[in-house]
Amino acid sequence: MTTPGTELIELETGVYARLHAGLTNAGILVGDDSVLVIDSLRVPSFARDLIQDVRHITDKPIQYVIDTHAHWDHSWGNEEFPDSVIIGHQNCYDEMVDVEWNRVWRDKIIASSDPWADEAKIVKITPPNLTFETSMQLYFGGRKLELRYFGRAHTSGDIIIFMPNEKLAFTGDVVQDKGVPFFGDSYPEDWPDTDDGIAELAVDRFVAGHGPIGNHDGIVEARNFIHTLVPHLQSAIKEGQDSASATASALDAMSGFSDWRGFENLGDTIPLVYGRLTR
Repeated sequence: MTTPGTELIELETGVYARLHAGLTNAGILVGDDSVLVIDSLRVPSFARDLIQDVRHITDKPIQYVIDTHAHWDHSWGNEEFPDSVIIGHQNCYDEMVDVEWNRVWRDKIIASSDPWADEAKIVKITPPNLTFETSMQLYFGGRKLELRYFGRAHTSGDIIIFMPNEKLAFTGDVVQDKGVPFFGDSYPEDWPDTDDGIAELAVDRFVAGHGPIGNHDGIVEARNFIHTLVPHLQSAIKEGQDSASATASALDAMSGFSDWRGFENLGDTIPLVYGRLTR
């Protein structure tokens, strides 16, 4: 039996999406002699559950872990993979070794009442040990994986794991299927261009860091969301609107996305974007 609340979906032979309802997704690729995991999840106990779910598929060792970005819920399970090569963008590494950046996140998680709050106190934050700047090719189990960096967006180090032959991508939190992203430490001024690059990928399906599996239309919709929100706020800022006025007008402009997960909290989210654009 796999971890409660999770679903393992075989997208191609040996290529799995591990969806976790309301929490963080992961990817599992089974190669000839070993396994590759995409995102190690939020704390070590979650990583151990992930490893157990891998064992439902295969007993091959986990050779690679890829961090889609540095956020805790995707990478704080890294310590459970001491024998694996952990791959991420250079900026992902830089964020994960930033003492102040880590302190802010750890304090925020510990202060929550979430079930993993106590475990966050003892996490050994473990950054990637193999990094790249723009792109990296990995040949695994007879498949070609392109690790691509299109620019800053959700964080400074978001990467896309693109499988060109399968027309499949793992997108982390930059692109979700009908889900409002987290903007707290984002780079909204860069995000539109980053999304433009991602939308050019020949992708039929994608697995995001949260939510359901999407198709290329979902990538385009995610780009449209950013291309609606960010320019609207930039124009409001140029007009001298304060955060409250800009938020009210932006909410009206975003009404076409009202069926998205998290839209009910967009009124609290937009001031974060406004703040990032005016810093």
